[in-house]
Amino acid sequence: MKAYRAVVSAIAGVLLLAGCGGDGGGSAGDADRSRAPGGTGSAKGSWKIVHIDKRGSGTVEAVTAAADDDIWAAGTDQGVARPDPYLLRYDGTTWRRTPLPAALGGRVSQPRLDASGPDNVWLHGVAPAGGSRIARWDGTRWRAVPKPPVEGAVGSLRAFAPDDVWALVGGRAAHWDGARWTVTSLPAVASRLDGSSGDHVWAVGYRDSGPGVGGAGGEQTQPAAMRWDARARAWKLTPTPAFRFPDPVPPEPGASLDGVLAVSRDEVWAYGVHSFDHGETPTGPATERVLLRWDGARWRQEPDADTDPCLSRPPVAHDGAGGLLLERHRFRTADGSCRKVPWQRLPATGAVTSGGKQQLWFEGVARVPGTKRFVGGGKVYVMQSGNPLVLPVVAVFEP
Repeated sequence: MKAYRAVVSAIAGVLLLAGCGGDGGGSAGDADRSRAPGGTGSAKGSWKIVHIDKRGSGTVEAVTAAADDDIWAAGTDQGVARPDPYLLRYDGTTWRRTPLPAALGGRVSQPRLDASGPDNVWLHGVAPAGGSRIARWDGTRWRAVPKPPVEGAVGSLRAFAPDDVWALVGGRAAHWDGARWTVTSLPAVASRLDGSSGDHVWAVGYRDSGPGVGGAGGEQTQPAAMRWDARARAWKLTPTPAFRFPDPVPPEPGASLDGVLAVSRDEVWAYGVHSFDHGETPTGPATERVLLRWDGARWRQEPDADTDPCLSRPPVAHDGAGGLLLERHRFRTADGSCRKVPWQRLPATGAVTSGGKQQLWFEGVARVPGTKRFVGGGKVYVMQSGNPLVLPVVAVFEP
């Protein structure tokens, strides 16, 4: 089982989108008057870089949009003795870089962001000694938020309102009501959480008992999708398709869900893999992609999860009008057509040479509220002889 989980983690990794100012929230620090998201400088139909730090080396690790003129990102410099995460904020005109807020209580790694509006931006990260540090921007200043009363670091957080925030931590779910955390148990192991509203929240992962586990197929795990039942104040498993490899069954097979995207009450996407311990056999069936869709009544397996040019890639965001943005620069329109999203390469200026190859990678993507635009945070790899570069960037795309 341990070997199987290692294989799943490795595959999930491959599937990934392949300053002073203190509590002022951007009132001081380094300013950059880059092109505005959605303004006259951004072209429709392609990713366009709107912020780039050519002085540094690293990546923008997280991004969220509180409003069209209020976008936040968090990045980490590389190539220094003590890499410190930092914040970026776009105010409608300027990108400004500041250190992480003092309210966070110290340094963190893996900074993450989420927001429901300009007065409710959440920032969390892993503390050096373990656990999480959490802070909330209330529209005026950053304020410290206590960590949930359970061991472990926050792995997934979704903010719906200042008094309605869900997080996964230590194998359990925690809810913030504006004053305190309430921790609830989950009926299966969860890896990711999302929702379309505070009363329509999903957690996905895997279960190691119940239908499809064990038996002739020897499956050690099956996908698990859990929905919060506000009336019962409990998480409940919903039936999901079971997976089984044909005979001869490979060693330690299992299926799990690694991510979830909630579009509405009647449209939720969950994705993962069906794999096995490849280290125990030189041959075996191909790893299967798991893509499930909730239609308001039941979960169904999408039949083209391994072949469709869009649905073979995990969905990461929606445009609010039926369109889906998927990993590795694909966009699926409301009518089901799929297209590759181009991006505008960096010009050959400064340290960027004309002969170098460039790749744009995102660590996080969010939709700008009230629009069909997406904002992505990540990095551009510039592969060139003698001076390869990894430049942190923020980019926007409007279908």
